Order: sequence, then C-alpha cells, then structure tokens
Amino acid sequence: MRSYYTALLPQLNFNGDHVAAEIAPKYCNYDRDLKEYDWDVVNIVMPPAETKPLNDGLLIAVEGYSVELLHNWGLSPDIIVTDFDFKPDELVKYDALILGHAHGDNISYYPRYASMAKQLLPTVQVWPRGCSLLIPGFTDGDRAVYLAYYMGAREIRIYGFNPHKMVKRDDEIKRTKLQIAETLINRVIRKNRSKVIFYK
Repeated sequence: MRSYYTALLPQLNFNGDHVAAEIAPKYCNYDRDLKEYDWDVVNIVMPPAETKPLNDGLLIAVEGYSVELLHNWGLSPDIIVTDFDFKPDELVKYDALILGHAHGDNISYYPRYASMAKQLLPTVQVWPRGCSLLIPGFTDGDRAVYLAYYMGAREIRIYGFNPHKMVKRDDEIKRTKLQIAETLINRVIRKNRSKVIFYK
C-alpha cells in the first residue's frame, strides 16, 4: 500500500514515523476492547458532509471539523478518527473515543492534544508498539473506512466523501491525497464483504 502512494507523492517523508510510534502509546488511556462497540452498521462522517447521518448504527467522525458539524446537528460521535490537524480543539470537548493517528509530521503537536483526550487509542503507520494500532489507510477518512471493514461492519455509510471538494485546503498534494483515499475506499468496495453506501 505504501509503495502506491509514495509513487504518487514521492515528496512524502516517513522518517519520523518510528519516533511517533514510540511516543504515541505513552498517551493511551483506553483499556477496553473495540469489539465492545456494535460494528454492524457504521456511519462515517467526513468534513464535506452535507447530510445528517441516519440515527442508527455506530457514528464515527473524521477530524474535529466533522465533530463540530455533528454537534451542530445535535449529534455526538462514538468514535473520532483524527491526526489532530483539522480543528483539534473540538476533539477534546467530548467523551468519544479518539483514535489519534501519530506520524512524523504531527509528532510536535500530537502530545498536546493526546494528553487532553478523555479516551485515546493511538494509531500509527509503522509496526505498533504497546497500546497502539496499525490500521490500513492513508488519510483519516479512508482509515475510518478500513477500521469499520476490519471490525466486520455489514454496512458502511460514508457521508461527505468527495475527492473533488476541498475543505481544509486546496492544493495539488491535497487533491492527490484524496485521489489515493478514493482508490483505497474502492478496494474495500471490491472486496464485497461490506455494503458501502455514499451520501453527500
């Protein structure tokens, strides 16, 4: 998987990922099992979402922006998938479990937000150490989809994934990242184990 996105974005630097994987587990304060959640139907809300999620199933927010969006709709996520780079202050206001992704580019500010999280389970992008997980994916959005898939979701509803709509920033790197995310999500769809439904 990494060879695919490094071919498209050769400027990516993974040198700090091993350091991040050593640091992140120090902030883990989640001692339960993810299997305790009901993964049958999963609603994943991404920043461009325009549709209020259906009121059944597990609710996952991608980044702090989506947490704020859900709050405005009167909803609170069960799980948040983030690397703390899009409205991170929104994340620490709630009791939701945060799957906080640590990598070389965010390790300078990762400890600040990770230390404030009420429930934090770190994720990393190299072999995990201690209390951390390695979940396939490249962006927070497709990582959330892979999480739902590997946890056995029968139905995955994706709200707001639009590789042509920029929310955080609009540049060539961001557009390429969303192209990669689309490819990875399509891999999940082709596996035919989970029903995947898209909403605006």
